Order: sequence, then structure tokens, then C-alpha cells
Amino acid sequence: MTGARPYGGRVAEAGRVARLSASWLLRAGVIATIATLVVGVSNSATSAAPASPCGSSSAVPRYKHIVVIAFENHSYASILGSAAPASYFKTLASECGSATNFTSASFPHSLPNYLAVTSGTTGGVTGDCLPSTHCSVLSASIFDQVGASSWRVWAESMPQPCDSQNQSSYVTRHNPALYYPAVTAATCRADDQPMPTTVPNPGRTITWITPNLQHDLTIGTLADASTWLSTLLTGPGGLLHSKAYTAGNTAIFIWFDSGADTDAASTPIPLIVIAPSTGHRVVTTPLDDYQLLHGWESLLGQSCLANACTAKGFDKAFRL
Repeated sequence: MTGARPYGGRVAEAGRVARLSASWLLRAGVIATIATLVVGVSNSATSAAPASPCGSSSAVPRYKHIVVIAFENHSYASILGSAAPASYFKTLASECGSATNFTSASFPHSLPNYLAVTSGTTGGVTGDCLPSTHCSVLSASIFDQVGASSWRVWAESMPQPCDSQNQSSYVTRHNPALYYPAVTAATCRADDQPMPTTVPNPGRTITWITPNLQHDLTIGTLADASTWLSTLLTGPGGLLHSKAYTAGNTAIFIWFDSGADTDAASTPIPLIVIAPSTGHRVVTTPLDDYQLLHGWESLLGQSCLANACTAKGFDKAFRL
């Protein structure tokens, strides 16, 4: 997704094309409402996105799909706080759901938090290690719960499916499915894939998206991550235009693993919830990775796992 034009340029071009298309439809005598025009993507994969990504549903639907987009090492104050720079993250938080007191399960390493939020336990893992018999979680994960072919990991810059070695701007510690032996090698190769240039319709029960180190804020700037996220969600073929989202049964979560090096496990970190029934709401009650996992499991009709069983109420707080 590098090299893409700025978001404003895409909107201007899309608006020009939309006006031309609307004029043609009116001349043809067809009455239509065009909310958004997606250019260069098959109609079978996309639909018109609502004017605002949240608040389009007056009732709480039965959610069937969850999309998680993972970012790194920043506090709430640095991304969503009043003194934080303008960004697409702040735009989303102003329109959708956000939490002001969401904290990580572990600090300072990334991997334990990726494990906690997908299995309800860190499995004794305390650092960032490559997948191995000494660095894995033997208990069940949400990937096991939904089953093979019902989950998908898209990892940006991963050289090949299910790659268990760090490669340039791709690191395994941000790809949690690799750390569960219950996920077979064949399933991992089929479901843990390099991220395509244009992300297809996220029709799986759970889709986990891992940006590369440049775009997840590990080494890149807030502007890098903001532009990348905007393109992913609103660009041509963006997730908010997908049939899965416009059908009203998909919730998208912008998740951060932990704060920066100078922070602590108790430091609030960003969490943004994008869903048709959420509307704009700011949740101030304390939340953590285990409550988030419990919320995902509740939405998908799954039983709770490990520490997630002691944490409830996330889905209700965000009107999911």
C-alpha cells in the first residue's frame, strides 16, 4: 500500500467519478442514491459504505464477522489524547467507539499481549521469541474455537504463508496464530497469509490484520500508520466498502498491544471499535485484553477461554 496517493486526493477523484455516474443514471431515468463509489473493485466484493462507519443501525444486529487491526507501542495520550496530532485514528474515534482506560495484559514485550487477547492467557511466555516448543501456548485460542477456514491472518510483508521467521519488516511476534500448536501446519499455510495489495471481502468469522513494522508504528511515523489505515478502510476496495461490513454484521477493532517504553502495563492504550450499532461513544470504565477477548467470543457465540471467563461486559459497553 506504499506509494498510494493521499486520502484527500482519492476522495476528490471518487467524488468526481460519482457525480458523472449520478448524472448518467438520472439521464437514463434511473432513481438511485449513491453513497460511495468504489473504483476498480468487483461489485461482487464491495457495496456502498454508509456516510459514517458507525451508527447506521438503530438496532443491535447479530455480528458474524470480526476484524482486528493490530498496532504497536503507543499510549492513549499519544494517539487519541487532546494533545495528540490530528490523524485518521482520531477521526475514527470521533465517529465511532473508543476506550480511554484500556490497558495491556503484559508489559513491556509485545508477544504476551497478542497471546492474551487471542487465548485468554500468556501461556507463561514473558518475552518476544520465535515460535517453538519453548515459546508457544498449548491451550485453546480463538482460532481453534472458530475452526480452520473460518479465520484468516493477513500479515503485511510476510514473504510466504505461515512464515515462522522474522523477515525484514515482518516479525512473528505480531502473528499470534503461529504460537498455537493446535493450529496444524496445513491449516496455518492455508489461513495465515501474506497481506494482498487490496484486501478482499473479510468474510471469515475472524480476520486478524498485522501491518508491517513501518505501518504498525514500531518504526514508522503516526502519519505512515494513519495513511495506511485510511487506505485499508476507505480506499478502493477498503474494508468499510466491503459487503461484509455494509451488510451490517461486521465489527472492526483497532487494537494496540501496549504503551511505549517509558510507559507501564497500567498506562491506557488506544482501542477503537467500528461497528454499525456502536455510534459515537467513549467508554471510560477499565477494560483489558481479557475483556476484549470475552467480548469477541460473546459476539461469535463461543465459550470463554481462561482469563477471559472472569471478564465480561465489553460488548455491552460498545453496544455490540
